[in-house]
Amino acid sequence: MILFETTESVIEILWDIVLAIYIVRIAFAYFLLNFLSGLFLLYLSTHQLTPAVPLTTPQSELVLVPFLLLSSIIWARAVIVYYEVPRVKGFRLASGLTALGFLVMAWMFVTTPVMWLEGVPVLGWVWETDERSGLALGAVVVMYTLMMVLQMGFEKSAAEVGVEETSHGHEKKRLVDAVPTVSVIKSSNKLKMQ
Repeated sequence: MILFETTESVIEILWDIVLAIYIVRIAFAYFLLNFLSGLFLLYLSTHQLTPAVPLTTPQSELVLVPFLLLSSIIWARAVIVYYEVPRVKGFRLASGLTALGFLVMAWMFVTTPVMWLEGVPVLGWVWETDERSGLALGAVVVMYTLMMVLQMGFEKSAAEVGVEETSHGHEKKRLVDAVPTVSVIKSSNKLKMQ
């Protein structure tokens, strides 16, 4: 790779942008899988379980909690494996927090208008929710946010497995020493390799 008259700070900014895009992509995949699973579970609960077994609203919400938690565990693992998410706590926490942001946006832009069209006050259902089911669903949201970090406890590090970490041989060098740069000499307009 040849860099034309650039500095380390430019490369660091570009690297930060790439990492941010990677985090957003991982978080969106994690959110979308959980959101669609939640919609499916909600459909099953409302149209299949509730008519067959007469449950009150708080009971039906409590029935969903273990399934939502299981869904979060499964999809977090799937996303970690598919995207090869590194075992870095800050990286995984940023992915979880970004996924939480997507969840809040989905609640604001999808759930709230639907409830408003059905005549339910926007925040009225929050105050009418049973305390136990509200706490349980809040715990599921916290676990959803932290699930990728929590899964690090069940993963083995590369050293434990006996696999040698990959390296490029430039770990101890500064960026400008590791990557060749090209500059133009204005007097003769010839390229000079440094």
